[in-house]
Amino acid sequence: QVQSRVKMLEKLELVEVDEVDTSALKLRFPPAPRSGSYPIIAENVSKSYDEKLIFKGVNFTIERGEKVAFIGRNGEGKSTLVKCIMGETDFGGNLQLGHNVKIGYFAQNQASLLDGELTVFQTIDDIAVGDIRTKIRDILGAFMFGREDIDKKVKVLSGGERTRLAMIKLLLEPVNLLILDEPTNHLDLKTKDILKQALIDFDGTLIVVSHDRDFLNGLVKKVYEFGSQKVTEHLEDIYGFLAKKKMENLREIERK
Repeated sequence: QVQSRVKMLEKLELVEVDEVDTSALKLRFPPAPRSGSYPIIAENVSKSYDEKLIFKGVNFTIERGEKVAFIGRNGEGKSTLVKCIMGETDFGGNLQLGHNVKIGYFAQNQASLLDGELTVFQTIDDIAVGDIRTKIRDILGAFMFGREDIDKKVKVLSGGERTRLAMIKLLLEPVNLLILDEPTNHLDLKTKDILKQALIDFDGTLIVVSHDRDFLNGLVKKVYEFGSQKVTEHLEDIYGFLAKKKMENLREIERK
């Protein structure tokens, strides 16, 4: 564990830019209350849009502390199941959230929920507590916001910049279940590494929807595959799953 962390820091130093030194920056999630043993239990969950069946007969149990990936072609229901979990759409069957579950949710449209009148710095300063307050500029730098960016209003930021800001905001919330829908869009390699290390260190439960093999490698230990109107559980990490499927990377799923 220590060795891999040292390697991670060495790797970060190799791609260092002189804007802000992030080589030793470690994002630590604020402490959150412990959830029950089973944050999510799905029993015979189904979902249709009008006449189109998305999935049916979905059954799974996610245990506290597990880190899992939702994998599959676009349109097979990954984001839809996340919306079911979040109570944003109706569905058949039963989805049970465990005791004391506090969800942090990063949706693909998360950036649109930010207050456009606040500056970049104010957006994070409003929610940062404790020691993290002294590191706001470093954290913003790690997510590619330079000194000249922090006083910009959110409304003038690009889509990618807003997405990165929304991600930082989520990382500073005290939660015990993180649900991230395509979190690595708009992130460069260095920022991805910082986010990944923070998620590895996160002691809560994680569900991540992603096509990014390298990001998922070493992060998730279980894969839920969406396809043919069902969800299949694979008790392997991402390389185990790809080997079983005789694929090199997750983009190949789109071509299957």
